[in-house]
Amino acid sequence: MKERKSLKDCIVKPGEKSPFANLLIDLAFKKAFDPDKPTSRNNLINLLNDLLEPQLKRPIKNVWTRNVAKNLSGSKESRTAIFDLHCKDDMGNLIEIEVQIREMDNFMKRLAFYASELVANQAEPGEEWNYDVQPTYVIALTRIHVFDDENAVHRAAVTDLETGKQVMDTYNYAIIELSKVPFFIEKTSSDLSKWLFFFRYLNRLKELPEELNESKFQQLTESSKVSNFSKKELEAYQRMHHEKWDHNVMVPGIFKEFATEINAKIEERISDRNREIAKKMVVAGKLSDAEIADYSGLSVEDVVVLRSQMCESD
Repeated sequence: MKERKSLKDCIVKPGEKSPFANLLIDLAFKKAFDPDKPTSRNNLINLLNDLLEPQLKRPIKNVWTRNVAKNLSGSKESRTAIFDLHCKDDMGNLIEIEVQIREMDNFMKRLAFYASELVANQAEPGEEWNYDVQPTYVIALTRIHVFDDENAVHRAAVTDLETGKQVMDTYNYAIIELSKVPFFIEKTSSDLSKWLFFFRYLNRLKELPEELNESKFQQLTESSKVSNFSKKELEAYQRMHHEKWDHNVMVPGIFKEFATEINAKIEERISDRNREIAKKMVVAGKLSDAEIADYSGLSVEDVVVLRSQMCESD
């Protein structure tokens, strides 16, 4: 069996390209987690159970695409879910899940709207329906900063303000801010930490490191290879990637979202652009030399020299 390398030996170097897709691009996510194909369905079940483990009463055992996705608002813009899913736990209980990976205005209010639609879409015509609503979960993976803290994961439900206890299981949220996920992982890290690292940094790796040497990540890595895309899929993926980059550079407060810009630039592997990125971060004055080095791909020494040169030119 091939011995896997440590994390530091698995990072792509300047001039190299990762063989893996960016899972925050719609097409790549859907290909890796397609609920209608056995292998990718297993990937999706693993993901949902690990992301929602603190919130689920029972583990998910099966998942399939919802056939009906009524848009109660009549707005095309409001239907932006990457997946609308029916799920069953190991006791046969149904739950409804929506997965979001897009970055939008009024982010939190949109999540509330999506959850409301998941609930309203369960209504049945006639007088016999007794409001037996299944639990709903909205998962949002985003590269923007949503909360002013260092926590990468926030979970929410309907709770009693006095006791903090959940009063109903109808609405549940998991908001994951990938920009807060550090470039660090160990074999002993939690499954959740490994998933977050995988989502943020997969397209910066040239192979799976020892720290992620588990069957579920090995299987998912194979599903995430760009070489597995058809010509048509590859063209669509590249188009989506460029569209996402064009959108991101227009987002207000871009200096708060360095990870978004840097991840896109790192894929291009052009060293002079890495320096330009580092210059912008130096000017913004919000990051240390070590953080700039980590995000830009430069060494700490290069950042120190760059900062010195910029001071001399002022």
